[in-house]
Amino acid sequence: MVCVTTVGLVQVPAQAASPLTGRLVDSMGSGAVAGQTVRLRTVTGSGPGAVVDTDVTNSAGKFALDAGASPDDEYYVQVVPGRFQGGYVGDGWVQPSAADAMTYGAHAALGKIRANPAYIRGVIVNAKTKKPVRGIKVAARSMNDGWQTEGTDVTNRAGVFTITGLECEDDCYLKVNGAAKGYEIGYRACNGGVVADWGDACASPIGSIGKVRLEKD
Repeated sequence: MVCVTTVGLVQVPAQAASPLTGRLVDSMGSGAVAGQTVRLRTVTGSGPGAVVDTDVTNSAGKFALDAGASPDDEYYVQVVPGRFQGGYVGDGWVQPSAADAMTYGAHAALGKIRANPAYIRGVIVNAKTKKPVRGIKVAARSMNDGWQTEGTDVTNRAGVFTITGLECEDDCYLKVNGAAKGYEIGYRACNGGVVADWGDACASPIGSIGKVRLEKD
């Protein structure tokens, strides 16, 4: 049903309230962040409260959140972890916690919001033939809290793996287990090969890391 406002003898359609809007982009410059869940949350004395509305960013990274019956309140904008790191929006970034974030009015236009990747993507190849190797298990491990495994994946037939939901940022070490396919077990090295001891390995940057060369066992 369309609501109308009567002015004299002329009926004027009531204007719909504009939603809170924004656009998530990759902080590393690769473009829009699509498919990321974003939530509008109330503000309480202790931080974020109930979820008021939820949206998923479109192919351009855009989202729109409707405050509904409380358009004059302030809200937190939460980004749920996925391929990109989660947190709360503030000062044009997805901040790691609500303490670093800002609150916004129900009709705010946030513009471009930068999000840090929360994935490592690479390709496992045979060190001699340079051909991709499928069925290789790759785990991302962090020195935080004592070598915690933050995610795993198995290479597809193109040799590609993608580990998502990572929080380790600059201290993600990749453990490559090729035993099931007759390849070595070890850690990604600085030169893109694999070494047996993590002490000789290199932390892998977040995002796309290119090829990792694996030797036959």
